[in-house]
Amino acid sequence: MSRYAQLTPLLLASQEPRIVLSFDELDRVVVGGLPNSAKQYHAWWANNASSQSHAKFWLDAGRRAAPDFKGKKAVFTLDSSVDTSELAAAVVGESTPQDLTEYVESSLSLERDLEDQIVSHLDVLEPGLTLVSRQESSDIGRLDLLARDREGRTVIIELKAGEAKDSSIGQIARYIGWYAEKEGKPPRAILVASGFGEPQRWAAKAIPGLKLVTYQVQFAFEEATVQPQ
Repeated sequence: MSRYAQLTPLLLASQEPRIVLSFDELDRVVVGGLPNSAKQYHAWWANNASSQSHAKFWLDAGRRAAPDFKGKKAVFTLDSSVDTSELAAAVVGESTPQDLTEYVESSLSLERDLEDQIVSHLDVLEPGLTLVSRQESSDIGRLDLLARDREGRTVIIELKAGEAKDSSIGQIARYIGWYAEKEGKPPRAILVASGFGEPQRWAAKAIPGLKLVTYQVQFAFEEATVQPQ
């Protein structure tokens, strides 16, 4: 387990817009304490898990981090594009912090893999789609994928690991409304999830231009053998 693993359940435990943790508090959460670079350099706090692997432990909690070196603390701000209530509620009761961390990591990893697959096969999702951007930032959150259809219309694509919830419909409606105001005409939207309950299907009917798409995960198996020396 990573030395930063306990940071994810700690941040998921609160829905406050801002969580402020002193460097001393973080020293107690992080196994072995924060490295000196975390207390001196802004680059350490980059919200990019590909360049700073430890960042995934606050990103997986739906937070973005910013250091305050003068105050010797870090501020973790809630990312409105991530539904942390669903993540936290999925593992309750007797669950340990390790259980919660592993659930969050697996869910977000599936969404990242799903995003990669869709980007590589946009024509399968809908013929004529072209990618505009990934993880597009807006005033109301971060969109998974932004595309254009064969008629040049904006298409918002949102991905969910597992079955879509009511909040997923609300999130996509928020994006549609914002882009309609920005561009002067309503965009289309595609919500991709493993399944949709009847309540979510009825809610989707009330949103013009929204299409629901389900995905399936397929496994391939092969025998593992020992290679000769």
